[in-house]
Order: sequence, then C-alpha cells, then structure tokens
Amino acid sequence: MKAFLLALLTAFIWGVVPFLEKIGLSSVEPTTAYLVRCSGILIGMVIALSYTPDFSSFGKMGIQSISFLVLAGILAGFVAQVVFYKALKIGEISRIIPVTSCYPLFTFILGWVFLGEEVTLSKVMGMLLILGGLFLLK
Repeated sequence: MKAFLLALLTAFIWGVVPFLEKIGLSSVEPTTAYLVRCSGILIGMVIALSYTPDFSSFGKMGIQSISFLVLAGILAGFVAQVVFYKALKIGEISRIIPVTSCYPLFTFILGWVFLGEEVTLSKVMGMLLILGGLFLLK
C-alpha cells in the first residue's frame, strides 16, 4: 500500500509540473527554460546530499550500472526533456501530456523483448487502454 501511495503522489506531482512548465515557457525558448529548470534540480540535489552522509553505495556500483544510469540521465534528463519542452511550447497541454504519458507502452515492450518479462492479460489490457487513448487524441 505504501508503494501505491508513493506512486500516486508521484503521479500527482508529475501532473502539476507540466502545468507550471507550460506557464513558464510562455516567454522563453524551450532550451533556455530547461536550463533554468535545472537550477531546481541542482537545489534538490544539494538538499538531498546534505541529508545523505553515507556514500558507501557509490563504491559498490559497477561500470555497467554507472553507464546505464548515466545514459538514462542523458536521455530522460536532457534529450527527452528538451524535446518535451518544444512540444509543450507549441502544443496544447491537454494533448501533449497524454501522448508523453504513454511511455509505459514502450517500457512494456522493452521489458518483454529484452528482459523476458511475463505478458499477462492485465498488462495487455493496460497497453490497449493506452493505445485507445492515443487513438482518441488523434
């Protein structure tokens, strides 16, 4: 139950943030807006680091873990965010967010193909709902 509530809180925050970003993008180019947004990330990191005195887990990380996490940071934290800002700047928030929120579809496919994750009826139904929602937005 705790994991579900944390996920729900995450969804709420992720729902509020694009609204703030759309307003913030009104008078600035997407790349500039992203660079300003990164200051918030930096402030958050400084706060988190001040409450995390034990860094022993860094020494336990292998090169593969580090490489994948850095690549994920570049893709999600920079490339996708700048592309998202460009879409958000020129499009309607009510159309952009549902499309960008279909990422579980791609995660499902990658998990199934490369990680051998099980395909269940509930997962397929969830993916069909996502596809149906995208079709309705068109």
